Amino acid sequence: MKHTIIYELKQLLYPDDIKCIVCGREIIPNRYGLCNKCKIELNENYCLCCGRHKVGVGDYCDECADMSVHFDEARSAVNYVDNAQNLVLRLKFGNSPYLAEYMSRYMLDTLLFTDWDIDCITFVPLHKTRRRKRGYNQAELLAAALAEYTDKPCSALLEKTVVTPTQARSNREERLKNLRGTFSVIGKPPRHLLLIDDVLTTGSTVDECSRVLKKAGAKVVYVLTFASVPERPFLDKPTQNIRDFRR
Repeated sequence: MKHTIIYELKQLLYPDDIKCIVCGREIIPNRYGLCNKCKIELNENYCLCCGRHKVGVGDYCDECADMSVHFDEARSAVNYVDNAQNLVLRLKFGNSPYLAEYMSRYMLDTLLFTDWDIDCITFVPLHKTRRRKRGYNQAELLAAALAEYTDKPCSALLEKTVVTPTQARSNREERLKNLRGTFSVIGKPPRHLLLIDDVLTTGSTVDECSRVLKKAGAKVVYVLTFASVPERPFLDKPTQNIRDFRR
């Protein structure tokens, strides 16, 4: 109790979120941890299947028009560009787990605009060797933070049993092939699940996770990510080098 009071007093005098999480400029503490000059591009014109930002006026992006998936619906809070990309890479490779708290608030905003009925929140797992090296699983941090804002439990229902190679240069079909048989379910999953990950690129990872969860007994699997790679015509900027965040 004494330590809690001391911590709360310190927060009043020296709050943790006094600097912008993107540029480091001093700010008045706010919900998203951003200054007035730093913006995150929200994902508003989204595909009703994969949830990524789409170009056209139809319901689906070109990638989902003729594709079947195992998850029921997916949404992403923001587009994986500029400042959002910076945050993801720092969370993932820059030893910045505190960012998950802020990023989860964008995800909560998106979740509140769905009609999803869920029993439990779960997350895409990391293989134990990669988790040990990184120190944490970024998807688990996002899921746990999101659970704090809802009345739903957060449970580890999946484990990664095989280390897969880096898939940055692989297409969806290659990724699905590499991922097949690499996830297993822990126990019996609830019927309605919310699966969390940091970024949706091709959707192959969350699709394989959804497949094994449904095979184990889940009836409905919704997917929510902080960011997603927009439909191709919007990708006119080079991807930031992840080595910048491994120094």
